[in-house]
Amino acid sequence: LTEIRSRELHLTELLHDSIKHNFRGFEVHCQPQVYADSGFIKGGEALLRWKCDEYGPVSPVEFIPILEKTGMIAPVGKWVFDESVRICAKCIKYNPDFKMSINVSYVQLLDDSFLSFIDKSMHRHGVLAKNIIVEFTESCFIEERGIVFEAFENIRQKGIKIAMDDFGTGYSSLEVLKEVPADIVKIDRAFVKNIRTSNFDRTFIKFVVELCHDVGIEVCLEGVEREEEYKIVLPMRIDFIQGYLFGKPLDENTFSEKFLNVS
Repeated sequence: LTEIRSRELHLTELLHDSIKHNFRGFEVHCQPQVYADSGFIKGGEALLRWKCDEYGPVSPVEFIPILEKTGMIAPVGKWVFDESVRICAKCIKYNPDFKMSINVSYVQLLDDSFLSFIDKSMHRHGVLAKNIIVEFTESCFIEERGIVFEAFENIRQKGIKIAMDDFGTGYSSLEVLKEVPADIVKIDRAFVKNIRTSNFDRTFIKFVVELCHDVGIEVCLEGVEREEEYKIVLPMRIDFIQGYLFGKPLDENTFSEKFLNVS
């Protein structure tokens, strides 16, 4: 335990140092999201990566909770948003309908300057609201609803769509879905893992798709890694798919070359 705590403290210092030195070691990678029926590119999800001299690449599972716990997620979140919008601007040149999904944390919604920052960033890079999707984890929807819902409403008024990530992993998924202004629901990869053998998982996905479509919400399925899984979900009328079968997260240049035919 002491070893884990000591590593966490050390990583906290290193992260702080990275931020101080113009976000050194941070990078935004992009994972493709495709239309389920055709497999054609719809856009990508911007994913934060970080490496340091001492430990090399550090998993987001380890460093993001540290950023959230220490409040460093506020400056890093703005940096990620701006970088993602910059990459989106580059992608739009080759595909005007490209949509970039950007993760935003609950902590960022508490920052009064965040909403105006979104406007400035899109204006600076010449990106329209229709090309941006803001993603929140399902747990974020359960926090102080007054603050969160007001922020959501303001984001949607800009013309930006909102996606609920990790759907199905929380305690009150359907209740949250009933109350929350989400435009897209992303079904968590946990329901794809055993889809070949689990009748429950197949039924759950079908049920969520049907329910969401009935109320005008689009559905993205995460974690599709095998052709066999894709064949099972194809008849379910899912809108979008994100998973290793169609592409892993890649740095911006590799992503552009592979998915936007940028030479």
